[in-house]
Amino acid sequence: MKALALALALVAVLAFAGSARADGKPPVVIWPTLEPAGDGPTSGPLRRPQPAPDKNLFERAQELDATLRDAVQDLGFTLYVADAGPAPGRTRDEDLVTRAARSAAGDEIEGGTWVVSPRVESAGGGAYIVRIVVVAPRARELRVRVETVAGDSVSARGLVMLRDLLSPEAAARAAAEQEREQGARGSAQGIMRPLRSRGRAILAVNSGLFGAYTAYSLQRASGSSDPRVLYPLLALGTGIGVGAALLVADEWDVTTGDAGVLSAGALWGTSAAALIAAGSNVQPFENRYGWSVGGGLVGVTLGAVAVTQAPMDDGDATLAHSGGVVGLLAGGAIEYLYRGTTANVTPYRGMGIGTAIGTVAAGALATQVTVSPSRVLLVDVGLGGGALIGAAAASPLITEGFPNASAGHTRGWLSATIGGSLVGGAAAWWLTRDLRATKEGWLRGTPSAGIIGASQAKGGETPVYGVAWGGEL
Repeated sequence: MKALALALALVAVLAFAGSARADGKPPVVIWPTLEPAGDGPTSGPLRRPQPAPDKNLFERAQELDATLRDAVQDLGFTLYVADAGPAPGRTRDEDLVTRAARSAAGDEIEGGTWVVSPRVESAGGGAYIVRIVVVAPRARELRVRVETVAGDSVSARGLVMLRDLLSPEAAARAAAEQEREQGARGSAQGIMRPLRSRGRAILAVNSGLFGAYTAYSLQRASGSSDPRVLYPLLALGTGIGVGAALLVADEWDVTTGDAGVLSAGALWGTSAAALIAAGSNVQPFENRYGWSVGGGLVGVTLGAVAVTQAPMDDGDATLAHSGGVVGLLAGGAIEYLYRGTTANVTPYRGMGIGTAIGTVAAGALATQVTVSPSRVLLVDVGLGGGALIGAAAASPLITEGFPNASAGHTRGWLSATIGGSLVGGAAAWWLTRDLRATKEGWLRGTPSAGIIGASQAKGGETPVYGVAWGGEL
Protein backbone atom coordinates (compact mmCIF):
# COMPACT_ATOMS: atom_id res chain seq x y z
CA MET A 1 0.00 0.00 0.00
CA LYS A 2 2.85 2.37 0.79
CA ALA A 3 4.38 1.74 -2.63
CA LEU A 4 1.05 2.44 -4.30
CA ALA A 5 0.57 5.64 -2.30
CA LEU A 6 4.02 6.97 -3.24
CA ALA A 7 3.45 6.02 -6.85
CA LEU A 8 0.15 7.90 -6.94
CA ALA A 9 1.86 10.90 -5.38
CA LEU A 10 4.49 10.81 -8.14
CA VAL A 11 1.75 10.69 -10.79
CA ALA A 12 0.04 13.72 -9.24
CA VAL A 13 3.28 15.70 -9.11
CA LEU A 14 4.16 14.92 -12.72
CA ALA A 15 0.65 15.85 -13.79
CA PHE A 16 1.05 19.21 -12.04
CA ALA A 17 3.97 19.96 -14.35
CA GLY A 18 1.55 20.25 -17.25
CA SER A 19 -1.50 21.54 -15.44
CA ALA A 20 -0.88 25.10 -16.58
CA ARG A 21 -0.73 24.03 -20.20
CA ALA A 22 -4.43 23.78 -20.53
CA ASP A 23 -6.38 23.57 -23.69
CA GLY A 24 -6.73 26.81 -25.62
CA LYS A 25 -5.48 28.98 -28.47
CA PRO A 26 -1.84 30.01 -28.59
CA PRO A 27 -1.47 33.32 -26.74
CA VAL A 28 -0.14 36.56 -28.21
CA VAL A 29 3.03 38.28 -27.00
CA ILE A 30 3.30 41.98 -27.87
CA TRP A 31 6.77 43.42 -27.59
CA PRO A 32 7.11 47.13 -26.77
CA THR A 33 7.13 49.46 -29.75
CA LEU A 34 10.59 50.02 -31.19
CA GLU A 35 12.14 52.58 -33.49
CA PRO A 36 13.10 53.14 -36.24
CA ALA A 37 10.54 51.53 -38.53
CA GLY A 38 12.56 51.96 -41.73
CA ASP A 39 14.81 49.32 -43.24
CA GLY A 40 17.43 51.57 -44.79
CA PRO A 41 21.15 51.14 -44.15
CA THR A 42 21.26 54.32 -42.04
CA SER A 43 18.21 53.56 -39.92
CA GLY A 44 20.32 52.47 -36.96
CA PRO A 45 19.69 49.72 -34.42
CA LEU A 46 16.22 49.02 -33.04
CA ARG A 47 15.57 50.58 -29.65
CA ARG A 48 12.73 51.80 -27.50
CA PRO A 49 11.72 55.44 -28.09
CA GLN A 50 12.72 57.83 -25.32
CA PRO A 51 11.09 61.12 -24.22
CA ALA A 52 14.20 62.92 -25.45
CA PRO A 53 14.99 64.01 -28.08
CA ASP A 54 11.57 63.32 -29.72
CA LYS A 55 8.76 63.51 -27.18
CA ASN A 56 6.06 63.19 -29.85
CA LEU A 57 7.50 59.90 -31.12
CA PHE A 58 7.66 58.59 -27.56
CA GLU A 59 3.99 59.46 -26.99
CA ARG A 60 2.93 57.85 -30.27
CA ALA A 61 4.78 54.67 -29.30
CA GLN A 62 3.04 54.59 -25.90
CA GLU A 63 -0.36 55.01 -27.54
CA LEU A 64 0.38 52.26 -30.04
CA ASP A 65 1.44 49.88 -27.25
CA ALA A 66 -1.79 50.41 -25.31
CA THR A 67 -4.00 50.16 -28.40
CA LEU A 68 -2.48 46.91 -29.66
CA ARG A 69 -2.72 45.25 -26.23
CA ASP A 70 -6.41 46.10 -26.01
CA ALA A 71 -7.03 45.06 -29.62
CA VAL A 72 -5.56 41.58 -29.12
CA GLN A 73 -8.14 40.77 -26.46
CA ASP A 74 -10.95 42.33 -28.47
CA LEU A 75 -10.00 40.04 -31.38
CA GLY A 76 -10.51 36.99 -29.19
CA PHE A 77 -6.87 36.18 -28.41
CA THR A 78 -5.23 35.81 -25.01
CA LEU A 79 -2.58 38.41 -24.23
CA TYR A 80 0.45 36.91 -22.47
CA VAL A 81 1.49 39.77 -20.20
CA ALA A 82 4.42 38.01 -18.48
CA ASP A 83 6.73 38.70 -21.43
CA ALA A 84 8.27 42.15 -20.87
CA GLY A 85 9.92 42.20 -24.27
CA PRO A 86 13.34 41.41 -25.68
CA ALA A 87 16.64 42.39 -24.12
CA PRO A 88 18.75 45.00 -25.93
CA GLY A 89 20.28 43.44 -29.03
CA ARG A 90 17.65 40.66 -29.14
CA THR A 91 15.29 42.30 -31.63
CA ARG A 92 16.44 40.71 -34.87
CA ASP A 93 14.17 38.69 -37.16
CA GLU A 94 15.76 35.49 -35.88
CA ASP A 95 14.88 36.46 -32.30
CA LEU A 96 11.23 36.91 -33.30
CA VAL A 97 11.15 33.46 -34.89
CA THR A 98 12.87 31.92 -31.85
CA ARG A 99 10.34 33.47 -29.46
CA ALA A 100 7.42 32.31 -31.60
CA ALA A 101 8.70 28.73 -31.38
CA ARG A 102 8.63 28.80 -27.57
CA SER A 103 5.50 28.18 -25.54
CA ALA A 104 4.04 30.75 -23.19
CA ALA A 105 3.77 28.63 -20.04
CA GLY A 106 0.34 27.34 -19.24
CA ASP A 107 -1.58 28.70 -22.20
CA GLU A 108 -1.69 25.96 -24.80
CA ILE A 109 -1.09 22.33 -25.62
CA GLU A 110 0.74 22.36 -28.92
CA GLY A 111 3.11 25.14 -27.96
CA GLY A 112 4.26 28.20 -29.82
CA THR A 113 3.23 31.82 -29.45
CA TRP A 114 2.05 34.65 -31.67
CA VAL A 115 4.68 37.39 -31.50
CA VAL A 116 3.87 40.99 -32.46
CA SER A 117 6.62 43.59 -32.78
CA PRO A 118 5.38 47.12 -33.63
CA ARG A 119 7.80 49.74 -34.97
CA VAL A 120 7.32 53.49 -35.48
CA GLU A 121 9.47 56.24 -36.98
CA SER A 122 9.01 59.91 -37.73
CA ALA A 123 8.61 60.61 -41.45
CA GLY A 124 8.62 64.40 -41.08
CA GLY A 125 5.83 66.91 -41.38
CA GLY A 126 3.85 65.30 -38.56
CA ALA A 127 3.66 61.91 -40.35
CA TYR A 128 4.96 58.58 -39.04
CA ILE A 129 5.98 55.27 -40.56
CA VAL A 130 4.22 52.40 -38.78
CA ARG A 131 5.47 48.84 -39.27
CA ILE A 132 3.81 45.81 -37.64
CA VAL A 133 5.78 42.54 -37.71
CA VAL A 134 3.97 39.33 -36.73
CA VAL A 135 5.23 35.76 -36.48
CA ALA A 136 2.73 32.91 -36.15
CA PRO A 137 3.32 30.13 -33.56
CA ARG A 138 6.33 28.02 -34.60
CA ALA A 139 6.38 29.65 -38.03
CA ARG A 140 9.56 30.45 -39.94
CA GLU A 141 8.28 33.52 -41.79
CA LEU A 142 7.60 37.14 -40.86
CA ARG A 143 4.33 38.85 -41.79
CA VAL A 144 4.74 42.61 -42.20
CA ARG A 145 2.44 45.59 -42.77
CA VAL A 146 3.89 49.07 -43.37
CA GLU A 147 2.05 52.38 -43.75
CA THR A 148 2.83 56.08 -43.50
CA VAL A 149 0.09 57.79 -41.51
CA ALA A 150 -0.65 61.10 -39.83
CA GLY A 151 0.40 61.50 -36.20
CA ASP A 152 -3.13 61.34 -34.81
CA SER A 153 -3.83 58.11 -36.75
CA VAL A 154 -0.87 56.00 -35.60
CA SER A 155 -2.77 53.94 -33.05
CA ALA A 156 -5.90 53.59 -35.20
CA ARG A 157 -4.02 52.38 -38.27
CA GLY A 158 -1.86 50.12 -36.11
CA LEU A 159 -5.02 48.45 -34.84
CA VAL A 160 -6.28 47.86 -38.39
CA MET A 161 -2.92 46.46 -39.51
CA LEU A 162 -2.79 44.11 -36.52
CA ARG A 163 -6.34 42.94 -37.20
CA ASP A 164 -5.39 42.04 -40.76
CA LEU A 165 -2.33 40.12 -39.61
CA LEU A 166 -4.16 38.21 -36.87
CA SER A 167 -7.40 37.61 -38.76
CA PRO A 168 -8.76 34.04 -38.92
CA GLU A 169 -7.79 33.88 -42.58
CA ALA A 170 -4.20 34.82 -41.76
CA ALA A 171 -4.12 32.33 -38.91
CA ALA A 172 -5.50 29.60 -41.15
CA ARG A 173 -2.90 30.31 -43.83
CA ALA A 174 -0.13 30.22 -41.24
CA ALA A 175 -1.38 26.91 -39.83
CA ALA A 176 -1.68 25.37 -43.32
CA GLU A 177 1.82 26.47 -44.31
CA GLN A 178 3.25 25.20 -41.04
CA GLU A 179 1.50 21.85 -41.50
CA ARG A 180 2.86 21.51 -45.04
CA GLU A 181 6.38 22.37 -43.87
CA GLN A 182 6.23 19.92 -40.97
CA GLY A 183 4.69 17.27 -43.19
CA ALA A 184 7.45 17.60 -45.75
CA ARG A 185 10.09 17.39 -43.05
CA GLY A 186 8.33 14.43 -41.43
CA SER A 187 7.97 12.53 -44.70
CA ALA A 188 11.70 12.71 -45.21
CA GLN A 189 12.20 11.23 -41.75
CA GLY A 190 9.36 8.71 -41.82
CA ILE A 191 7.16 10.82 -39.55
CA MET A 192 3.75 11.92 -40.79
CA ARG A 193 2.96 14.55 -38.13
CA PRO A 194 4.93 17.15 -36.16
CA LEU A 195 6.85 15.83 -33.19
CA ARG A 196 5.16 16.48 -29.89
CA SER A 197 6.43 15.92 -26.35
CA ARG A 198 10.02 15.59 -27.49
CA GLY A 199 11.02 15.13 -23.85
CA ARG A 200 8.97 11.93 -23.58
CA ALA A 201 12.00 9.61 -23.55
CA ILE A 202 13.94 11.67 -21.00
CA LEU A 203 10.91 11.92 -18.75
CA ALA A 204 10.14 8.20 -19.02
CA VAL A 205 13.71 7.10 -18.23
CA ASN A 206 14.07 9.36 -15.20
CA SER A 207 10.58 8.64 -13.92
CA GLY A 208 11.21 4.90 -14.27
CA LEU A 209 14.48 5.14 -12.36
CA PHE A 210 12.88 7.19 -9.62
CA GLY A 211 10.01 4.70 -9.37
CA ALA A 212 12.48 1.81 -9.06
CA TYR A 213 14.46 3.65 -6.39
CA THR A 214 11.26 4.40 -4.49
CA ALA A 215 10.34 0.72 -4.53
CA TYR A 216 13.85 -0.27 -3.40
CA SER A 217 13.71 2.28 -0.58
CA LEU A 218 10.39 0.91 0.62
CA GLN A 219 11.82 -2.60 0.71
CA ARG A 220 14.91 -1.48 2.65
CA ALA A 221 12.86 0.64 5.07
CA SER A 222 10.70 -2.38 5.89
CA GLY A 223 13.79 -4.30 7.01
CA SER A 224 13.19 -7.07 4.50
CA SER A 225 16.00 -8.50 2.35
CA ASP A 226 13.94 -11.15 0.59
CA PRO A 227 14.55 -10.95 -3.20
CA ARG A 228 11.09 -12.42 -3.76
CA VAL A 229 9.75 -9.11 -2.46
CA LEU A 230 12.41 -6.82 -3.92
CA TYR A 231 12.22 -7.74 -7.61
CA PRO A 232 8.42 -7.51 -7.94
CA LEU A 233 8.58 -4.14 -6.17
CA LEU A 234 11.29 -2.93 -8.56
CA ALA A 235 9.20 -4.02 -11.54
CA LEU A 236 6.10 -2.34 -10.11
CA GLY A 237 7.88 0.90 -9.28
CA THR A 238 9.55 1.11 -12.68
CA GLY A 239 6.32 0.35 -14.51
CA ILE A 240 4.34 2.94 -12.59
CA GLY A 241 7.05 5.55 -13.15
CA VAL A 242 7.28 4.94 -16.90
CA GLY A 243 3.51 4.75 -17.25
CA ALA A 244 3.00 8.03 -15.42
CA ALA A 245 5.60 9.73 -17.62
CA LEU A 246 3.96 8.47 -20.82
CA LEU A 247 0.53 9.62 -19.66
CA VAL A 248 1.85 13.08 -18.86
CA ALA A 249 3.71 13.30 -22.19
CA ASP A 250 0.60 12.20 -24.08
CA GLU A 251 -1.62 14.76 -22.35
CA TRP A 252 0.75 17.75 -22.37
CA ASP A 253 3.55 18.92 -24.63
CA VAL A 254 6.65 18.10 -22.58
CA THR A 255 9.81 19.56 -24.12
CA THR A 256 13.30 18.23 -23.56
CA GLY A 257 13.94 21.27 -21.37
CA ASP A 258 10.89 20.53 -19.22
CA ALA A 259 11.92 16.89 -18.81
CA GLY A 260 15.49 17.93 -17.97
CA VAL A 261 14.36 20.33 -15.24
CA LEU A 262 12.04 17.70 -13.72
CA SER A 263 14.84 15.11 -13.78
CA ALA A 264 17.19 17.61 -12.10
CA GLY A 265 14.65 18.12 -9.33
CA ALA A 266 14.30 14.37 -8.77
CA LEU A 267 18.02 13.53 -8.99
CA TRP A 268 19.46 16.36 -6.94
CA GLY A 269 16.55 16.42 -4.49
CA THR A 270 17.15 12.74 -3.76
CA SER A 271 20.91 13.26 -3.47
CA ALA A 272 20.58 16.29 -1.21
CA ALA A 273 18.24 14.53 1.22
CA ALA A 274 20.42 11.40 1.32
CA LEU A 275 23.56 13.45 2.03
CA ILE A 276 21.88 15.51 4.74
CA ALA A 277 20.60 12.31 6.37
CA ALA A 278 24.11 10.84 6.29
CA GLY A 279 25.64 14.02 7.71
CA SER A 280 23.03 14.07 10.49
CA ASN A 281 23.71 10.37 11.23
CA VAL A 282 20.03 9.45 10.97
CA GLN A 283 19.35 6.14 12.69
CA PRO A 284 18.32 3.47 12.04
CA PHE A 285 20.22 3.45 8.77
CA GLU A 286 17.16 2.33 6.76
CA ASN A 287 15.39 5.61 7.54
CA ARG A 288 17.83 7.41 5.26
CA TYR A 289 16.10 5.84 2.28
CA GLY A 290 12.85 7.46 3.34
CA TRP A 291 14.65 10.81 3.59
CA SER A 292 16.00 10.46 0.05
CA VAL A 293 12.62 9.55 -1.45
CA GLY A 294 11.01 12.50 0.31
CA GLY A 295 13.74 14.80 -1.01
CA GLY A 296 13.16 13.49 -4.53
CA LEU A 297 9.42 14.18 -4.30
CA VAL A 298 10.11 17.71 -3.05
CA GLY A 299 12.57 18.23 -5.92
CA VAL A 300 10.07 17.02 -8.53
CA THR A 301 7.41 19.29 -7.05
CA LEU A 302 9.69 22.33 -7.27
CA GLY A 303 10.66 21.36 -10.81
CA ALA A 304 6.98 21.13 -11.74
CA VAL A 305 6.40 24.60 -10.35
CA ALA A 306 9.35 25.93 -12.36
CA VAL A 307 8.18 24.53 -15.71
CA THR A 308 4.74 26.07 -15.22
CA GLN A 309 6.24 29.51 -14.61
CA ALA A 310 8.24 29.87 -17.83
CA PRO A 311 9.05 27.91 -21.01
CA MET A 312 12.08 25.70 -20.40
CA ASP A 313 14.70 24.82 -22.99
CA ASP A 314 17.84 22.67 -22.98
CA GLY A 315 19.90 25.52 -21.57
CA ASP A 316 17.58 25.82 -18.58
CA ALA A 317 17.82 22.07 -17.91
CA THR A 318 21.61 22.23 -18.13
CA LEU A 319 21.60 25.17 -15.72
CA ALA A 320 19.49 23.23 -13.18
CA HIS A 321 21.85 20.23 -13.27
CA SER A 322 24.87 22.53 -13.10
CA GLY A 323 23.45 24.14 -9.98
CA GLY A 324 23.26 20.75 -8.30
CA VAL A 325 26.88 19.87 -9.14
CA VAL A 326 28.31 23.27 -8.18
CA GLY A 327 26.28 23.31 -4.97
CA LEU A 328 27.53 19.82 -4.06
CA LEU A 329 31.19 20.79 -4.42
CA ALA A 330 30.81 24.25 -2.89
CA GLY A 331 28.89 22.90 0.09
CA GLY A 332 31.58 20.33 0.82
CA ALA A 333 34.34 22.94 0.56
CA ILE A 334 32.50 25.32 2.88
CA GLU A 335 32.04 22.60 5.50
CA TYR A 336 35.76 21.81 5.31
CA LEU A 337 36.43 25.54 5.70
CA TYR A 338 34.22 25.64 8.79
CA ARG A 339 35.91 22.60 10.37
CA GLY A 340 39.40 23.78 9.52
CA THR A 341 40.54 20.29 8.54
CA THR A 342 40.13 17.77 5.75
CA ALA A 343 41.41 14.81 7.74
CA ASN A 344 39.11 11.85 8.45
CA VAL A 345 35.98 13.90 7.67
CA THR A 346 33.50 13.53 4.82
CA PRO A 347 31.38 16.71 4.56
CA TYR A 348 28.04 14.99 3.94
CA ARG A 349 25.93 17.69 5.56
CA GLY A 350 27.61 20.54 3.70
CA MET A 351 27.36 18.71 0.38
CA GLY A 352 23.67 18.00 0.96
CA ILE A 353 22.78 21.55 1.92
CA GLY A 354 24.88 22.92 -0.95
CA THR A 355 23.19 20.58 -3.43
CA ALA A 356 19.73 21.66 -2.27
CA ILE A 357 20.55 25.38 -2.37
CA GLY A 358 22.37 25.14 -5.73
CA THR A 359 19.56 23.23 -7.43
CA VAL A 360 16.79 25.49 -6.15
CA ALA A 361 18.74 28.66 -7.00
CA ALA A 362 19.60 27.44 -10.50
CA GLY A 363 16.00 26.36 -11.13
CA ALA A 364 14.69 29.75 -10.05
CA LEU A 365 17.28 31.47 -12.25
CA ALA A 366 16.25 29.30 -15.20
CA THR A 367 12.74 30.77 -15.07
CA GLN A 368 14.15 34.27 -15.49
CA VAL A 369 16.97 33.96 -18.05
CA THR A 370 17.62 32.32 -21.40
CA VAL A 371 21.04 30.71 -21.72
CA SER A 372 22.55 28.16 -24.07
CA PRO A 373 23.81 24.79 -22.81
CA SER A 374 27.29 25.53 -24.17
CA ARG A 375 27.56 28.74 -22.15
CA VAL A 376 26.51 26.94 -18.96
CA LEU A 377 29.16 24.28 -19.55
CA LEU A 378 31.82 26.90 -20.31
CA VAL A 379 31.01 28.73 -17.07
CA ASP A 380 31.31 25.39 -15.25
CA VAL A 381 34.72 24.91 -16.86
CA GLY A 382 35.66 28.38 -15.64
CA LEU A 383 34.55 27.52 -12.11
CA GLY A 384 36.56 24.28 -12.10
CA GLY A 385 39.62 25.81 -13.73
CA GLY A 386 39.59 28.76 -11.36
CA ALA A 387 39.34 26.41 -8.37
CA LEU A 388 42.35 24.41 -9.60
CA ILE A 389 44.39 27.58 -10.14
CA GLY A 390 43.49 28.90 -6.69
CA ALA A 391 44.34 25.56 -5.07
CA ALA A 392 47.66 25.39 -6.89
CA ALA A 393 48.59 28.96 -5.97
CA ALA A 394 47.88 28.32 -2.28
CA SER A 395 49.37 24.81 -2.18
CA PRO A 396 52.48 25.96 -0.21
CA LEU A 397 50.17 26.44 2.78
CA ILE A 398 49.50 22.71 3.03
CA THR A 399 52.64 21.24 1.49
CA GLU A 400 53.82 20.01 4.87
CA GLY A 401 51.56 17.90 7.01
CA PHE A 402 48.68 17.39 4.54
CA PRO A 403 45.98 16.36 5.34
CA ASN A 404 46.82 17.21 8.96
CA ALA A 405 47.92 20.78 8.25
CA SER A 406 47.06 23.47 10.76
CA ALA A 407 43.52 24.89 10.76
CA GLY A 408 44.75 28.31 9.60
CA HIS A 409 46.70 26.92 6.66
CA THR A 410 43.84 24.64 5.68
CA ARG A 411 41.32 27.48 5.76
CA GLY A 412 43.68 29.67 3.73
CA TRP A 413 44.05 26.99 1.09
CA LEU A 414 40.29 26.40 0.91
CA SER A 415 39.60 30.14 0.74
CA ALA A 416 42.01 30.48 -2.18
CA THR A 417 40.32 27.53 -3.91
CA ILE A 418 36.82 28.97 -3.47
CA GLY A 419 37.97 32.46 -4.46
CA GLY A 420 39.69 31.14 -7.58
CA SER A 421 36.52 29.30 -8.51
CA LEU A 422 34.44 32.49 -8.22
CA VAL A 423 36.93 34.49 -10.29
CA GLY A 424 37.13 31.77 -12.94
CA GLY A 425 33.36 31.47 -13.17
CA ALA A 426 32.91 35.26 -13.43
CA ALA A 427 35.59 35.46 -16.13
CA ALA A 428 33.96 32.64 -18.13
CA TRP A 429 30.55 34.33 -17.82
CA TRP A 430 32.00 37.66 -19.03
CA LEU A 431 33.94 36.12 -21.91
CA THR A 432 30.91 34.17 -23.17
CA ARG A 433 28.48 37.12 -23.06
CA ASP A 434 26.55 38.13 -26.18
CA LEU A 435 28.65 40.72 -27.98
CA ARG A 436 26.03 41.69 -30.55
CA ALA A 437 24.69 44.51 -28.38
CA THR A 438 28.17 46.01 -27.91
CA LYS A 439 29.48 45.94 -31.46
CA GLU A 440 28.44 49.53 -32.07
CA GLY A 441 31.36 50.78 -29.99
CA TRP A 442 31.41 53.04 -26.99
CA LEU A 443 29.51 55.82 -28.76
CA ARG A 444 25.89 54.62 -29.04
CA GLY A 445 23.26 56.09 -31.33
CA THR A 446 23.10 57.73 -34.75
CA PRO A 447 23.09 61.33 -35.97
CA SER A 448 20.20 62.80 -37.92
CA ALA A 449 19.63 66.04 -39.78
CA GLY A 450 16.53 67.66 -41.19
CA ILE A 451 13.17 67.59 -39.42
CA ILE A 452 13.87 66.66 -35.81
CA GLY A 453 10.53 67.59 -34.29
CA ALA A 454 7.43 69.68 -34.60
CA SER A 455 5.86 72.59 -32.75
CA GLN A 456 2.20 73.28 -32.31
CA ALA A 457 0.79 76.36 -34.04
CA LYS A 458 -2.68 77.66 -34.78
CA GLY A 459 -2.54 76.26 -38.29
CA GLY A 460 -1.29 72.85 -37.14
CA GLU A 461 2.11 71.35 -36.53
CA THR A 462 5.15 73.25 -37.83
CA PRO A 463 8.27 71.16 -38.54
CA VAL A 464 11.47 72.01 -36.66
CA TYR A 465 14.72 71.66 -38.61
CA GLY A 466 18.10 70.95 -37.11
CA VAL A 467 20.72 68.34 -36.20
CA ALA A 468 20.17 65.71 -33.49
CA TRP A 469 21.76 62.62 -32.02
CA GLY A 470 19.55 59.74 -30.95
CA GLY A 471 20.41 56.55 -29.11
CA GLU A 472 21.00 54.90 -25.75
CA LEU A 473 23.32 56.54 -23.23
